[in-house]
Amino acid sequence: MLESHLGRVVVAEPFDERGLTVLRDAGAEVVSTVGLPRDALHQALKEARGLIVRSETRVDRELLAFAPRLEVVARAGVGVDAIDVEAATQAGIVVVNTPSANTLAATEHTFALLLAALRNVPQAHASVHGGAWDRKPFVGYELFGKRLGIVGLGRIGSNVASRARAFGMTVRAYDPFVPPSRSVALGIELVDFDDLLGTSDVVTLHVPLTPQTRAMIDARALALMRDDAVLINCARGGVVDAAALLETVHAGRLRAVAIDVFPEEPPPEGSASRALMAHPRVVATPHLGGSTYEALERIALELASDVVHVLGGRPAQGAVNAPRLSGADAERAGGFIDLAFRLGALAPQLFDHALRDECALVLGGEIETLDAEPFVAALLAGALPFLTDRRVTTVNAAAVARDMGLRVNVLRERGSGPFRATLTLAAGDHRVGGTVLPHGARIIDIDGFELDAVPAGVLLLTRHRDVPGMVGRIGTILGAAEVNISTMQVARNARGGEAMMVLEVDRDVDRKSVDAIAGSSGIASVRVLRL
Repeated sequence: MLESHLGRVVVAEPFDERGLTVLRDAGAEVVSTVGLPRDALHQALKEARGLIVRSETRVDRELLAFAPRLEVVARAGVGVDAIDVEAATQAGIVVVNTPSANTLAATEHTFALLLAALRNVPQAHASVHGGAWDRKPFVGYELFGKRLGIVGLGRIGSNVASRARAFGMTVRAYDPFVPPSRSVALGIELVDFDDLLGTSDVVTLHVPLTPQTRAMIDARALALMRDDAVLINCARGGVVDAAALLETVHAGRLRAVAIDVFPEEPPPEGSASRALMAHPRVVATPHLGGSTYEALERIALELASDVVHVLGGRPAQGAVNAPRLSGADAERAGGFIDLAFRLGALAPQLFDHALRDECALVLGGEIETLDAEPFVAALLAGALPFLTDRRVTTVNAAAVARDMGLRVNVLRERGSGPFRATLTLAAGDHRVGGTVLPHGARIIDIDGFELDAVPAGVLLLTRHRDVPGMVGRIGTILGAAEVNISTMQVARNARGGEAMMVLEVDRDVDRKSVDAIAGSSGIASVRVLRL
């Protein structure tokens, strides 16, 4: 479906102007309530399709009740603690964040804190600013040869590992969700949690805050660490028991601690976190991990792009409450999730009644072994708006399909011909397949006709007899209607047999022109496909 005016997007907290430009250029009405009372936000949300927040706006059931048309809540950052994701999911609202935009910034800040702690940079800086010039109290330690223990081997943890090896560190990790094949590919030894704590010179935390990770660094865990170890936390404040850590450093244990995040920010007066900030062996920063100009720009551009995708009916890369791939799997999938959406949108336009019954999605080549759920959700999100008037997103697509009795089977093929990977939708007697090339998605097969068509914009597809002059006749009709042809693909099953032509045109084709083409001698069918 062609994207038109995207409706209202409310920006409740400061957001980079470059992201706002992306929204406006896509046709969104951007309404800012930054600095205004909550009542103003409630009023603005009445007609809103999108909402952008950071960490201060609580998106709870009460707020969502003021937004009956809301389709996407976008968090400019990683954590979604202030968003009631369950309530949003029940309402069919997509929640998106930017999980990878600040990866480099958080990785580099981890090393900034680690080097500052081991080389006594804050203390030496304060001394020099005080007029002294004394090196002896600030002699530090090198990273080379030290054993680094990483808790959490996701995007940031993996990046920390690669950079630590460049420093000459030995790297081990604890992550119960990472398969051995992944750790082997990264060149990292996986060990259990207690072993990592007891044998590492440096322990760095890179896990999300979940019920399983909350206070995972407690008194027991701290007791396992060596007295001369260093603890770094650039993850979430709640993964460390602040009171237990304060007691540990007061007891003279741990060489140094470096903290960028706290359970409450800013830490309240009289709290253990506040006392840790002032401790001489603690290096503390005010949640700066993702705060670089480059990261803020990436966050704005990625988030705005995802909002545009959702409001245009397409899958979002950073959807929190929709099926998605992560880590290495997301990299392998490339643009195939978006291709699945486009195949879904094509099928109802190509084939009458093809999706009314059971169909199959075939994953081939490099994507054969990946979790199929994100591909199926994207496929359904593309197809269902043509089959129902219900609001459909990747969040509720599977539920809507079940209600309609539509079932998608998943098949897997080891080979993919000349392509690294393929994705094919088989519906009844029909097939439409595609791949993703370095320069974008391509439709490579429709019912056995080999093509190389871009699944975007307006396409005109004809089935006709393979006879001379057919291309010219269709071109003449479109020319008379002032419809410009930008690309053309022609395929045939045999000389003089049936042929298929796919034309990419610069604007929509009116009914009169379509009827004129359909009435031409030799034309079996003509369809206008809108993506």
